[in-house]
Amino acid sequence: MLIISMLSNMPKLPAQEIDQQFVSLLFHARNRIRFAMDDRFKPMGITDATWRTLYYLRQEDGVSQTHLAKAMAIEGPSLVRLLDNLAKKDLIERRNDATDRRINNIYLTEHAEELLLELDIASRAVRADLLAGIDQQDIETCIRVMSHILEVTKNE
Repeated sequence: MLIISMLSNMPKLPAQEIDQQFVSLLFHARNRIRFAMDDRFKPMGITDATWRTLYYLRQEDGVSQTHLAKAMAIEGPSLVRLLDNLAKKDLIERRNDATDRRINNIYLTEHAEELLLELDIASRAVRADLLAGIDQQDIETCIRVMSHILEVTKNE
């Protein structure tokens, strides 16, 4: 709420400065959201890399390791270590691609699906805390803005 009240009291800025401020706030908000999720998931033994990977695979189950590394912005060797740990915990399985045996596709296990249900409950509580007091129309505006940014950067 402090940031919102600070912004409402700020003088009108030139467009370039507003753009810079918007991107800066977006970056900081993203980090704070990640930290809040990490704090909530830590007692469950879940790390940032783990929950972000599981949530991504929930949306894109069966992706190649190469695709996953790019999507998660993780270097190949780091992703291999992460996937090894997830496999040891029975959260993912690697399967050879049907058309190219050199490619491993990554799939969530039933155990991961159960864990994701627990993470959903915890993340719902975090979102409720973070978005408390924000008008629904403001959230919808943010969704449109973020969707636009994602659309214009989807091929990067």
